[in-house]
Amino acid sequence: MATKLTDAKLQGLKAPAAGQAEVSDSDVPGLRIRLGKSGAKTFILRKRAGGKIKNITLGRYSPRFGLGEARKKARALISDLEAGKAPPAPQRRLQASAGTIRALVPAYIASKAHLRSVKEVERVLNVYVLPTLGDRFADAVTRGEITELIDNIAASAPVQARAVHAQFSAFYTWALPRLDKLESNPCRDAGRPSKPAPRARVLSDEELRALWLAADEAGHPWGPAIKLLLLTGARRSEVFEADRAEFDLKAKQWTVPAARAKNGAAHIIPLSDAALALLKTIPEVEGSAKLFPARGNTDNGPSGITKAQQRLSDAVDRKLKREESERWTLHDIRRTVATGLQRLGVRFEVTEAILNHVSGARGGVAGVYQRHDWKAEKRTALRAWAVMLDGIVTAKDRSNVVALHG
Repeated sequence: MATKLTDAKLQGLKAPAAGQAEVSDSDVPGLRIRLGKSGAKTFILRKRAGGKIKNITLGRYSPRFGLGEARKKARALISDLEAGKAPPAPQRRLQASAGTIRALVPAYIASKAHLRSVKEVERVLNVYVLPTLGDRFADAVTRGEITELIDNIAASAPVQARAVHAQFSAFYTWALPRLDKLESNPCRDAGRPSKPAPRARVLSDEELRALWLAADEAGHPWGPAIKLLLLTGARRSEVFEADRAEFDLKAKQWTVPAARAKNGAAHIIPLSDAALALLKTIPEVEGSAKLFPARGNTDNGPSGITKAQQRLSDAVDRKLKREESERWTLHDIRRTVATGLQRLGVRFEVTEAILNHVSGARGGVAGVYQRHDWKAEKRTALRAWAVMLDGIVTAKDRSNVVALHG
């Protein structure tokens, strides 16, 4: 007789004295938990397919594969089986089927290993695609399901939704010749958000001050990371994925290696006294090369950046005693730094060099002949910006900040 399984019931099940025992779940017909005399608990799906009853192993019950995950996987398999798809091969019962998206992704990632963006490809698939569609047969996913996935992401992050759509479409372009029953790329006709208008958001001096003070209260790693963004104008990924070895405190510079720089060229960022003082306050985590290592996985940078930014945004609003404000992003900090440099009269070429932009004076034919690295000018500009930022934060007189014209 089927019963409504719960985690409490699963944890309380006793192993049989001999052989195996099974308990059926009333919520998902066919889903069962199988107990061995060793105490092992395994989820299985019993379903008629091709005129025969099939027992499909879903996975061992564990903290990483609980009742919710088993029900989700069982429902997906039932949907595929009822659509006429063959069940997973018996010899692969303890793994995802070779035709599932999850099983195909490692080979796809390996095919992109030569790209600088491979980590971003892997992140997008792991964070946005696999939790929802990972256990579906790749040739059974519909454009409607993909549209629903993209719409859900777009509700809070339309730019990210477009990125997920692009990465998922690239995956299906790769998978198409490898799946005989896949007639076309389902992402091609799936919905996706329109391209947003270029952003022009720049934080005001009042917002800069409130953000710096909010960063003081945010603690590690978010507070120091935000301050490093404000002092250097670096990209979000450059800060949150930085290794400690990239920082030479004696030479007072940070070298972003070519492998992490967006344009593929190593980028030297001179460090102001304020940036150096900040770096010295960031505790080193034993065994990790990262400046801001993730909890539980110190080989990677921190996760949850979007939520942290929202908390900081809310803190800024509270400090400014306002209920609503125009939304700002971490990339807007970079634009704010660039605008601040222009307020100081920094030459456009120097601002471009600080941002590591290959355009304007550093792009095309001009870039071929113009080989000056602007290192000294960058150092002077970022030092002046740090002084100006300190004046904004502390509300000090900034008349001693010298404009850098010419």
